Amino acid sequence: MPGPRLFIIDDEPDYCSDLALLLSSRFEVSMAHDGGGALEHFQKNMPDIILLDVNLGEGNMSGLEILEHIRAMGSAPPVIMLSGNQDLETVIQAIKVGAFHYVSKPADFPQLMNLIEKALSSRANSLAIKAHRDDVERLTGSFIAGDESTLRMLEQIDNVARTDATVLITGESGSGKEMVARRLHDHSLVQDGPFVGINCGAVPADIIESEMFGHVRGAFTGADRLRMGKFEMANGGTLFLDEIGDSPLPLQIKLLRVLGERTFMRLGENESITVNTRIAAATSKDLEQAIITGEFRSELYYRLNIYRIHLLPLRERVGDILPLAEAFLKEAASRFRKEIQGFSPPVLQQLQRHSWPGNVRQLRNEIERAVLMCSGPLISLGDIFQSGIGNHSVADHELYEDAKNRFTRQWQLDYFRDRLNEASGNVSEAAKLSGMPRPSFQRIMKSLELDPDDFKKS
Repeated sequence: MPGPRLFIIDDEPDYCSDLALLLSSRFEVSMAHDGGGALEHFQKNMPDIILLDVNLGEGNMSGLEILEHIRAMGSAPPVIMLSGNQDLETVIQAIKVGAFHYVSKPADFPQLMNLIEKALSSRANSLAIKAHRDDVERLTGSFIAGDESTLRMLEQIDNVARTDATVLITGESGSGKEMVARRLHDHSLVQDGPFVGINCGAVPADIIESEMFGHVRGAFTGADRLRMGKFEMANGGTLFLDEIGDSPLPLQIKLLRVLGERTFMRLGENESITVNTRIAAATSKDLEQAIITGEFRSELYYRLNIYRIHLLPLRERVGDILPLAEAFLKEAASRFRKEIQGFSPPVLQQLQRHSWPGNVRQLRNEIERAVLMCSGPLISLGDIFQSGIGNHSVADHELYEDAKNRFTRQWQLDYFRDRLNEASGNVSEAAKLSGMPRPSFQRIMKSLELDPDDFKKS
């Protein structure tokens, strides 16, 4: 029987051959020396594990860019980075993106074999867990819902998912629009392809076209290698254009052609690329009003609004609150290794009474804080409402200024946590989302003793 499929991506043919010779007794080894060859190989034969050089040489895609493409695939195999001493900073960034580990070149063979065995074992465990989760989701569905309005919306999603229609998802910030898009993808004809998302309002206007369509070497100052864009990464899957209402007008014009013809050109290139990509877009803006003010092109609106799904705010789908809270509790308790059985009756009442202006995102954050605070088997009012979201009572004889300062600071904490969480710890993006200058945002963030690294997502 052939061994596990191992794929080496390195621009040094001799090094590749030597490494393949050492590993061929245990693995079915194949090789590529550049990004193009690697991506072509992935389309035909997905390996079980990948050894990826950090630096593939001038004019090539970088190892980090190839890694991003791999991570966008469904059930991506583990990736071990091969690095020279000068590449350690890039390696650290690669591990944050999702690489399993790294070895320095030339590789110590016992160390490399040990890492490969650990990576394959980890992959086997992950696939077993995924298979179990898929069995559960076939029976219950992965979208957490309890309210009748949400259940009707899920029927809408499932009805349109099996078509190739472009879908526009509307709703308030934090209400769960990305979960709707993921449900759409999971029930679509391209469910085995990648799900790739981009926040159109969070990427600076001067680089968003490069992020969306990619670029070739020399396309502009600093473009020292080929870069694949989100459209190309999502080929054969779903591209989720989040906060499309905040996209720059020049990008809107280019999106019109891509949505109509499914073709585009990388920046600096004259050759068109054709993709088979399902499009889902989302916005918390009133696009009809944005058209009137000139912020959004009507032609793009009509292209996107083929089928609309509106997600109600959490306060209007009260039946979802407790199922979501229970799911967030189980998730956080497992992550923080706490044995918590549930919520006390007064907490359940307060959860349903609150208006949740930050929607599902705010509920998740509040449950996570409660799990951290809780020291017993049930979450009590003292655990969950430390922020005052459900209880704005003032202590006996508390001075007005003291009460105001206490509630103001807590409101700031909640607001800044939400923005940092929304921006995955990117301070510049969080400041932009809040409408504040970055220095002002950073100053208040530091005064609240918030560390942006705590909000970075794996």
